[in-house]
Amino acid sequence: QHLAGLETGLGGPLFQRTARRMLPTEAGKRLYTQVADAIERLESVGAVANRRETPTAIRLGAPQEYFSECVLGRLHGRQGWRLEVNFALTGELVERLNEGQLDAVIATQKIERADLEHILLAVERFWLVGPPDTGDLPGSLGELERHARLFPLVAYGLELPIVRRFWRQVFGRRLDAVPELVLPDLRAIRFAVARGSGFSVLPDYLCRDWVDDRRLRLWLAPEPSVANEIWLTYRRSARYSAAIGALLALLQSD
Repeated sequence: QHLAGLETGLGGPLFQRTARRMLPTEAGKRLYTQVADAIERLESVGAVANRRETPTAIRLGAPQEYFSECVLGRLHGRQGWRLEVNFALTGELVERLNEGQLDAVIATQKIERADLEHILLAVERFWLVGPPDTGDLPGSLGELERHARLFPLVAYGLELPIVRRFWRQVFGRRLDAVPELVLPDLRAIRFAVARGSGFSVLPDYLCRDWVDDRRLRLWLAPEPSVANEIWLTYRRSARYSAAIGALLALLQSD
């Protein structure tokens, strides 16, 4: 119907119709020459508009606390792409990365696999912190260790991997305490300690501002530090992808 209407408006046939196909007439060829460039420009405009309306999606896995404290404030710098964030522990996120459900993971441990690559993003250092009103602190490590045991322990889980590592490295002994309050969110632990629920071991990026504002009391920031590395982990095949380049530009920005 569109073609018939066009031929009526132009005053002649644009195609010779046969039983098997349609062949352009001379008038049809002239019309094509006149409109082809305009049609190509129109199609390119539509493609650009679609890209702008549907930005590239980058699927990122991350620990909730690190993302909220250290990454969220940088998101205003992203352009032309959409970020979809998934929160979970590193092991689960790396499995989802291997299954193609994520493009990259901010990982708190470097999981060595032949098909993965890692770029160091940051180093978190762990501090021993307590409530702001705990009075004078002992001067020696041994006295401080005994002082800490007078308070309830607030921890992420019953396994205490970071707390036990901190105790071994700093105090030279095994911590056999059982946490009296278990909160699977480091920010909740920070708040609980600040409100007087006990002491804990937390990463410096969570504690620094709260210590400066005297909402937390820094009991010990040991030297050498008890540290952990934060990595951007992605599939080796995506090394040169636009998604990884965009994420690195965002995560390594000041």
